[in-house]
Amino acid sequence: MGSGPVSQGAAGTATAPPVAGRVVLLEAPEGAAAEFWGILGDGGAQVSWCPGPEGPSPAWCPLMAGRRCSLVESADVVIFALGLETAPCRQVLAELERLHPETAVIVQASAPDAARWSPVLDGHTVLPAPLSRDTLLHEVAAAAAFCSRSAASHEV
Repeated sequence: MGSGPVSQGAAGTATAPPVAGRVVLLEAPEGAAAEFWGILGDGGAQVSWCPGPEGPSPAWCPLMAGRRCSLVESADVVIFALGLETAPCRQVLAELERLHPETAVIVQASAPDAARWSPVLDGHTVLPAPLSRDTLLHEVAAAAAFCSRSAASHEV
């Protein structure tokens, strides 16, 4: 017996489950934010976007100033697709972990980047780049469900 309904795709292949959660897509402006947004939105997620520290000015990012981020506070899952090449982007990932430990962070990274930055990625779900639609939806759904269960277990 399965754990719930599974959608069927072409030729009867299983597709990703619906996503019920709030997702923040943290990605540089030149990235694939629109594609991820469409996949996640079509999958049922409520999606918000942030350009990260490479946006209008690093000074505007509360994480860069060591403060909690209201956008992340409203999310169940953060998809970190900023890359790890620059120190500010690695700082944002570290601050997400330090300031928002209750929020699941999924990091998109190429295999070489995942190997190079493995100490920085420890404790995070790392997904390959490029990322398939079904993998993205499965991982976000699992992370959102885990966060929901964790939050419920901490309520009194």
